[in-house]
Amino acid sequence: MSLEKEIEKVKNKLIKKAKSKGLYENFGQNEVRKLEDKHLNSSDYTDEMNKKRNLIQSFDEWCMNFDGN
Repeated sequence: MSLEKEIEKVKNKLIKKAKSKGLYENFGQNEVRKLEDKHLNSSDYTDEMNKKRNLIQSFDEWCMNFDGN
């Protein structure tokens, strides 16, 4: 599964979770960490890896700014 599709899947899961249980501190941070562990290599700075870093960073910002709407 591509990283973009995986992020969309996790976003949908988090939206459902927020609707049922509400928002909480550090919302989505476990999911961000799992994506980083699965997809990022700290010693690799190729264009492909930097693209992945940017996608995960954007997802992290989405989690921090998500307000339920």
